[in-house]
Amino acid sequence: MATRREARSNSARSVELTGEVSNVPHARHLVAEDLRNTNVSPTVIENALIVVTELVTNAILHAQPLPLSSTRTGVVLQWAVLGDDVLIEVSDGGGSERPQVRQPTSTEDQGRGLSIVDAIAREWRVRSEPGRVTVHAVIGPWTPVA
Repeated sequence: MATRREARSNSARSVELTGEVSNVPHARHLVAEDLRNTNVSPTVIENALIVVTELVTNAILHAQPLPLSSTRTGVVLQWAVLGDDVLIEVSDGGGSERPQVRQPTSTEDQGRGLSIVDAIAREWRVRSEPGRVTVHAVIGPWTPVA
């Protein structure tokens, strides 16, 4: 059974998810439900949900779990609305490699997650601390180039 702890503040939300891929839909649902009660555009919400899917899935499949507030382990998802933008952060215990965009061959069925995030997010980066790696992404409305 998954441990799911949710916390809310006025500006940021977070949830602890145990390391089962089956928790990814729960993560998407929580973020969608929360963002639909804001003034964030539907397009930004849909893009934020894609980023949540990719980052949480990557953390669960490719990294060591973090100790959670209970005796379980897993990943931490945080999100916040910043004006018209949405900040998504996913933290895990780090993996054998630092998260980076890969160029998988057409026959590989994995390795496209951060390429998708790179294409959707206004910005993204990786922050490392001892025993913890956080991928941070900001998703906002598209601004046409004049």
